[in-house]
Amino acid sequence: MNALILGGGSKWGQHFTQHILAQGHSVDLVTSSETEQANNIKVDWRQLTLEELEVALTPLKGKQYDIIFFNQNSGGAPNDVWFEPTNTFPLQAWSQSLWIDCQVPYYVIKLLTNSIHQDTKIGWMLTGLIDGREQDKWRYAGYASNKSSNVHIMRGFSQYHPGIFFCINPSWFPPGQEQKDAEQIFSVIKNLTKDSNGKVLNKDGREWLHYSYR
Repeated sequence: MNALILGGGSKWGQHFTQHILAQGHSVDLVTSSETEQANNIKVDWRQLTLEELEVALTPLKGKQYDIIFFNQNSGGAPNDVWFEPTNTFPLQAWSQSLWIDCQVPYYVIKLLTNSIHQDTKIGWMLTGLIDGREQDKWRYAGYASNKSSNVHIMRGFSQYHPGIFFCINPSWFPPGQEQKDAEQIFSVIKNLTKDSNGKVLNKDGREWLHYSYR
């Protein structure tokens, strides 16, 4: 199995990448970090341009992938105090955040179209913040809005592009449970079928009804 992972070199993503490698699979990892055994494609997320992305992905063109997973997180959208009347979030930082979180996946899929076959599973990691039910979490509005946009980008591809497109809503990653969550989410991804195309799933594999595909 060949996997391409973006943003799987630190925090929870590193557990996910290491679990896939431990199963004997091949991983191409687009990352600002370094992971043993993976083919590390180093990028600077804060400075990454489309031209640099194209150069980084050129060696991968034509390689057939079974899984492509977007786990990168810019962390640069307006949150917390930036919504107060006296504060203004830097437009350049916001633009870079939208580029990394929402536009990079679009261009990765476009650049690697020949690497995607009918059964390739292409997924996005979401956040439980985007359902908006917990008012005290509204302070993370910028981050939640980027993740919400990815749901609709995913669904657009699911209608017009080969592959099985999906999103994972992990709700939260409890401290100390990262390895368990990595194993569970990878199991869910492996078991996806054509019927999963366009769906948003919880990390236990159940459909997340708030965003269920109709």
